[in-house]
Amino acid sequence: MSKHWSEIEEVGGSVWHFRFMLWIVCHLPLFLVELCTAVICFFFWLGAAPVRARSKIYLEHLRKLGVYVGAFGTYKHILSFALSMVEKLRGWKGAIKLNQIESQNDDLQMLVSQMNQGQGAFLLCSHLGNMEMLRSLTEYGEFHTSRKFQVFPVVDLSGSKKFNALLRELNPELMENVIDANSIDVDSAIWMKEKIADGNLVVIAGDRTSAHTRSRVLETMFLGETANFPEGAFSLAGILNAPVYFVFAIRKHDFNIRSPYEMHVVRAKTNLECSRKERPMRLKMLLQEYTELLERLCKEHPYQWYNFYNFWDRLEK
Repeated sequence: MSKHWSEIEEVGGSVWHFRFMLWIVCHLPLFLVELCTAVICFFFWLGAAPVRARSKIYLEHLRKLGVYVGAFGTYKHILSFALSMVEKLRGWKGAIKLNQIESQNDDLQMLVSQMNQGQGAFLLCSHLGNMEMLRSLTEYGEFHTSRKFQVFPVVDLSGSKKFNALLRELNPELMENVIDANSIDVDSAIWMKEKIADGNLVVIAGDRTSAHTRSRVLETMFLGETANFPEGAFSLAGILNAPVYFVFAIRKHDFNIRSPYEMHVVRAKTNLECSRKERPMRLKMLLQEYTELLERLCKEHPYQWYNFYNFWDRLEK
């Protein structure tokens, strides 16, 4: 059986690698940042056989569904991931602005209207694209709405410790609103409900099973094969009893960090106000909505989904 994502060593090497990345982001023009990133990633790709193998598993699933993945697909996947890290650094230093975000004629205006009326929401995002885009924009006062709000991400803090430490240096208040996914209890759920009632957003990624509750999963078809998704992320939507939206922020051009970003915002159709007996079926319906959208966007931007482990190696319940 393949390793769980939490058992895989953080991609990117030692702290000085991340510090060098921060230096080039802060001091070089963006085209040189892209060039340096491409060169560094090439040498990393040559020596990272396990990462190449895990990337290939995902890309093969796309190929089988007719998605074109060209030569050096695993290198492009790793390069895209490195560029997403550059994006996060730029976001948390305030270099990305709201006018770089393109709406998609979806449910964004519904969410904006709701927020303007003082009603918050529960957002399900993913490891596709830049899941921190919305949060970094709001930190610098960049809002679509006419009223200010806060974003409270629910994060499994088991991974990316070195890179998160670097982000903390850029913005010391980075972790202020973060909720540890591994310590959610009745009190924290009540607290989150209050934050949503006050007109804020609670956000969680729905495409990575928990490091500490690996057996609590929901199964569904994803990219042609049955896969596990975290039950907790979808159950939390029902517990908080708030409007649920699927949100994705994706580079329009996969390998260009000067590219505009597509912001996809889709209101979930599944109603989680139901009896306890109906709840498992409703959670499966919500999951299916989410995975259908995630799958479509993975096909459109195959190199921007960043789960570098065997996503389809399912654990026993």
